[in-house]
Amino acid sequence: MTSIPLAASPVDLGTVRALMISHVDNAGVSRLKVVPGRKIESAARSGSTVSLSVALLLAIDDHVCRTDELDSTVGDLRGIPDLGAVAMIDPIAGLAWAPSDLHTLDGTPHPACSRSLLKRLGREAEADGLDFTIGLEMEFTLFTGSADAPVLAHFGPGYGVRPFLELEAWHLDVLRGLEQAGVPIEQLHPEFGAGQVEVSFAPRDPVRAVDDYLLARHVITRHSAAHGLLVSFQPVASTATSSNGCHIHFSARRDGVNVFHDPAGSWGVSDEGGHMIAGVLAHMPESVALLGGSTLSFERLQPHNWSGAVICWGVGNREVAVRLMPGYAGLEATQSNVEVKCADPAANLYLAVATVIASALDGVRTEAPLPEPVNVDPELLTDAERAAVGVTPFPADLSEALDLLEKSAFVREAFGSMLLDAYVAVRRHDAATYGALPVDEAVALTRWKL
Repeated sequence: MTSIPLAASPVDLGTVRALMISHVDNAGVSRLKVVPGRKIESAARSGSTVSLSVALLLAIDDHVCRTDELDSTVGDLRGIPDLGAVAMIDPIAGLAWAPSDLHTLDGTPHPACSRSLLKRLGREAEADGLDFTIGLEMEFTLFTGSADAPVLAHFGPGYGVRPFLELEAWHLDVLRGLEQAGVPIEQLHPEFGAGQVEVSFAPRDPVRAVDDYLLARHVITRHSAAHGLLVSFQPVASTATSSNGCHIHFSARRDGVNVFHDPAGSWGVSDEGGHMIAGVLAHMPESVALLGGSTLSFERLQPHNWSGAVICWGVGNREVAVRLMPGYAGLEATQSNVEVKCADPAANLYLAVATVIASALDGVRTEAPLPEPVNVDPELLTDAERAAVGVTPFPADLSEALDLLEKSAFVREAFGSMLLDAYVAVRRHDAATYGALPVDEAVALTRWKL
């Protein structure tokens, strides 16, 4: 097996007693191996063993799936920790974390490794002269009580001072933990729903942005447990409160110039920026199963829920799937970006961000025309008005979305058949197992799985 060159680590590896080496599978679940400090260099050179089933074929309830190309009983991969992304979670305990790439035994990235896919798409964008940055907004739900009898941890008001102060010690410990781990947080606040919290991340290059997001989930889970709280990252963690999204903000620059700010362009964006928005919209029906991908993801996509429940775009509109976010006066060239609102935490975020970038690049390459924006609640439009501006519904449920994804020549070419078929197989188990259940029952069975 080929030895992997070691990257410089931002952490003194001599202080690490245990390194969590994790990857995200096709169910959106973080799986891991833990190695003692003395084994870090060995793991970085030749990886930690990950069975093919654990790497790619476990469903959210650990059901083992298979595809024509991948037999869950045969084969091993190596999880190669990225030492350049090591983060210290607890200096006193000596606990650190690193994301990993899945490699075959010959030392090359496995064709179905989602993190490697996102790296490849980043290189393709750079080859086209484009520099993408990603900023994520993650919503989640906190509970007191027990796993069997959870109680929402706060009862608002939304964005209120009161729920912050009631959970002040938790909020401050989480902020401290995230800062200690090197996660660049923009803000943290109680969200609209009871028990709901949102964390906003500073924009970074695509891979590091998703790494930050995953690390933050681990830090938040750890500190919540220390405070006697339970945390759920499901898109629907309770039907008694608001659903959780994971909004993907993306911007792109060519020669240092933000393509989503052009005062002379239509709606304030350049022609190239318009092509990107159009590309994301055009491929959204076939790719929405990658932006969430669980049965509960489609329960979340409801009107009047600020979830982006219909396929169209608008300027600052919270009810559309794709929202142009102009920057603050005088800072538009720095801040203007596009938000994909219909994504949620059930996704493998490497794949979700990959599909956004691939769609945007395709929009540029095909010069996709940008439709008229929708700057009202789409529910207020007549059928004729909706048709005139290209407002289209999402697939009705996960099964229908997976049918479109599986048939997508665009996604199959961008992702490769091995990855796409493994993803579809895993998510079809979700649809078959939870799709016909009452929502409350599906929530109860999956609340703590992510």
